[in-house]
Amino acid sequence: MTSQLNTFNYRHFVPNLTMGAPVIKSLRKHTNAYLDCHLMVTNPLDYVEPLGDAGASGFTFHVEVSRENWPELVKKIKSKGMRPGVSLRPGTPIEEVYPLVEGENPVEMVLVMTVEPGFGGQKFMPEMMEKVRVLRAKYPSLDIEVDGGLGPSTIDMAASAGANCIVAGSSVFGSPEPAQVILHMRKSVEDVQNSN
Repeated sequence: MTSQLNTFNYRHFVPNLTMGAPVIKSLRKHTNAYLDCHLMVTNPLDYVEPLGDAGASGFTFHVEVSRENWPELVKKIKSKGMRPGVSLRPGTPIEEVYPLVEGENPVEMVLVMTVEPGFGGQKFMPEMMEKVRVLRAKYPSLDIEVDGGLGPSTIDMAASAGANCIVAGSSVFGSPEPAQVILHMRKSVEDVQNSN
């Protein structure tokens, strides 16, 4: 398991779009960082090739869409050299991701949304940590990511529940000391991992 703090979001089943493949391609020229793309789109299959060609590292789609072509989607993501992940909204039962984790061609990460997708700056939903705990107990080596309302005051809850990949936006970019916020969150996740 690894900790990571990089992410880019596509949002089409929500009303806004954050960054596209051209931005990923531009960033890839300047970094070897893990570029984790979270797509909140109704047809993620359309984005696999452009993001893979741009140099994305991870491709996370929502369990709520593309049910009819999950196996094809995961296979195509892997064929483009990206790690497949699946995300779920707060109202979606955790059991819905099990077929994707346990399938013949499984995803490698589950992203638990800790806010409703669509807009930054929302309040962290601590009740979502039960989903993280259930996933960690069922799949001890799975990468589990949390996204939404993560910052210095919520990171310990997420790390203790079993999250090892953290997405943080407002708490980092809204801080006068973003590097300190990142270091604090990374240390929290690493301390929990090292104690297990």
